[in-house]
Amino acid sequence: MIETWFEKYVELIYKYILFMVKDYQIAEDLTQETFIKAHIKSHQFKGNSELKTWLYRIAYTTTMNYFRKRHPIPTLFDSPIHVKSAEESFLEKNDLEELYQAISKLKLSYQQVIILCKIQQLTVKETATVLRWSESKVKMTTARALEKLQVILDD
Repeated sequence: MIETWFEKYVELIYKYILFMVKDYQIAEDLTQETFIKAHIKSHQFKGNSELKTWLYRIAYTTTMNYFRKRHPIPTLFDSPIHVKSAEESFLEKNDLEELYQAISKLKLSYQQVIILCKIQQLTVKETATVLRWSESKVKMTTARALEKLQVILDD
């Protein structure tokens, strides 16, 4: 069971954590910790949400616990994370770096909804479950985050 979960979701969970911690080794460690916790708590998964959403919630909690242990909380994307392949054009890489730099200037809640909704492409319902927010709060925060991000990108 956990092997199937791992094979299906490890890349998504790893990328999500990497977006938050900006360190490949730490992201690998936290991803492994996420799946260990999922295995230990697998009996608690009742199917009330999608498995993917449940795993994202474990990853979110694991990563936030990591940040809490390391004060102060680092800002996301202090340095750009290259998720594009080497073959992509220089211009696209610069645009991506500019986007990540702009996201790093947002407050943490705005960063979270942009990463989950827009980069990881979770639904509003899935994002609400991961963050333990209402769907309306996710929608409102996403709209505000995108407005603020646009202002930053325009400057």
